[in-house]
Amino acid sequence: MNFKKCLVMIILLALSAFIIAGCGEENVAAEVNGEKITMDELNRQVNELKEMYENQGMDFSGENGQVMLDSLQKDVLAGLIDKKIMLQEAKKRTTLEPGDIQEKLQPLMEQFPTEDDFENFLKQLKMNKEEIAYILFLQDEVTRDVPPVSEEDTRRYYEDNPDQFTTPEQLEVRHILFFVDDGTKDMPARHTDDEARQMAEDVIAQLNEGQDFAELAREKSEDVGTKENGGLYTATKSSTVAEFYTAASGLSVGKYTMEPVKTDYGYHVIKLEGTTPVGLQPFAEVKEHLAAELWDQAKQKEFNRFMQEATREAVIVNKLIDEKQGNEE
Repeated sequence: MNFKKCLVMIILLALSAFIIAGCGEENVAAEVNGEKITMDELNRQVNELKEMYENQGMDFSGENGQVMLDSLQKDVLAGLIDKKIMLQEAKKRTTLEPGDIQEKLQPLMEQFPTEDDFENFLKQLKMNKEEIAYILFLQDEVTRDVPPVSEEDTRRYYEDNPDQFTTPEQLEVRHILFFVDDGTKDMPARHTDDEARQMAEDVIAQLNEGQDFAELAREKSEDVGTKENGGLYTATKSSTVAEFYTAASGLSVGKYTMEPVKTDYGYHVIKLEGTTPVGLQPFAEVKEHLAAELWDQAKQKEFNRFMQEATREAVIVNKLIDEKQGNEE
């Protein structure tokens, strides 16, 4: 993910905590350099997100719920204050015309499959195109002088962090899958456990008679993701369920499982086609991407430093905190 989209995602995370318990008598939650953040502004966005969190199982009832709401309320206001500061700092430096806004947004928009996807992203942010464009302008302005990471520094990071560039063992396998579904899992095909196991055993019998594994996979496998290429699949320990990986790694190249292998999906018949051992990716293969990632990190660090300084210099009146402190006294 590049720095521009990463920055917008950080804004999303800051704003996505918009849940508060209610609205006080005053309609102003905070002021930033004289600009108001209203309770109405909060509540318009809060209600949708509160419902979303509750749909995900979050419970705001009782004493614990109130503690959680109080904590979230602080995060809400912090996010809105950050947004206000960013927009103020950007508008100190420029005024964006409609053409400028489109130009600034274009690289970000290109990362979404369709314009509708981008519009939905803006809705999630609760921000409009102009606000995003100003924030992206500020990011460019603040990080303009951050130099690219040198090849020497890139190599040093590569050598100091070998675990990040180690490729796991890879197993090239073919498999044939029959789903087990008693009606509660919504699998693509529905069989009882006994039915699926019998179907897998029938395939093994056909393999024992000399039939081709790839052809049987195309004909019989219920895994739509692999059946068209003869059940071919690259498996690693982290990307495959344990039962599947254990069975596949225990085979010799060219051999298949003589008993069906049970996983949460159903029953598999597995053939090992080849293996790629654990290895370190060559520096030449990763240096371009790594240098870009390290440059993004440097830009993010500089932007964070700028925001800390801008926040210190801003005149911020947090009326929610002041009100709570007054009530406690």
